[in-house]
Amino acid sequence: MPQHPSVASHLVVDYPHPKVLRLRLNRPEALNAMTDALEEDIRKVLDWFEENNELWCLILTGTGRAFCAGQDLKNWQKTAGTSSSPSASMRKNIHGFGSLARRRSKKPFILALNGMAFGGGAEAMANADIVIAAEGIKVGFPEVKRGVVAGVGGIPNAFHRSPQLVPYLLTGNPIPTNLLEHVVFTEVVPADKVQDAALRWALDIVDNSPEAVWVTKEQVNLTRDGNSLQDVVIKSLETEQSERLYVGENLKEGLKAFVEKRKPVWQDPPALTRQSKL
Repeated sequence: MPQHPSVASHLVVDYPHPKVLRLRLNRPEALNAMTDALEEDIRKVLDWFEENNELWCLILTGTGRAFCAGQDLKNWQKTAGTSSSPSASMRKNIHGFGSLARRRSKKPFILALNGMAFGGGAEAMANADIVIAAEGIKVGFPEVKRGVVAGVGGIPNAFHRSPQLVPYLLTGNPIPTNLLEHVVFTEVVPADKVQDAALRWALDIVDNSPEAVWVTKEQVNLTRDGNSLQDVVIKSLETEQSERLYVGENLKEGLKAFVEKRKPVWQDPPALTRQSKL
């Protein structure tokens, strides 16, 4: 398996399939609330994952009864008004809460929502491509009840999913289950089936050409960022990832396999010479 950057025990890294990276937040005693150290370890691993073409898909989950209860507010209270407070680092953190809330990865991001997701946990959820949720879990953006806002990615991502989520951003009240199932969750399963279902989706993804999936994700990202239909197409065609797609070995293999009526055998894409992230 690839050698990922070293991390502390608050983050568990494993590979449930040779092409799939799984990260598990591991602070169950604190409902996996985010700390600066945990966020930094997530950032290190995801930056490495982004450039590692042996890995094609990400699953993110949590330990215990919560996915993530948001920012560690006890730590925030201690550091409020100082240069080390979460609010002071917002502008510098280009990927948002947990290095997740507004990260524009070229690779699919599956959230295995094992338990409650509040605050930043819900912000990370709103940025996922696929959300597999345990039955009966609670989700919400309670920031306004604590004097802060879901301001590092959660608000625009929630609105992008559905304007019906706006009342719950404004009130901080938990989002009703029926609304979550309609506009956020991809699939709802019993709690003991969440990991299996997330892996099933990941395997469906890595069964496809990685370049084709990544260019699809590229256009999704461009659309999320407010580009027009015309700009999405033109900007995507001008990226190195898209250029490589149309001259790459996997395109040739896909067409050949179709003619020969067999399953394609995909290769890891070659490393890009330009920046691979949008």
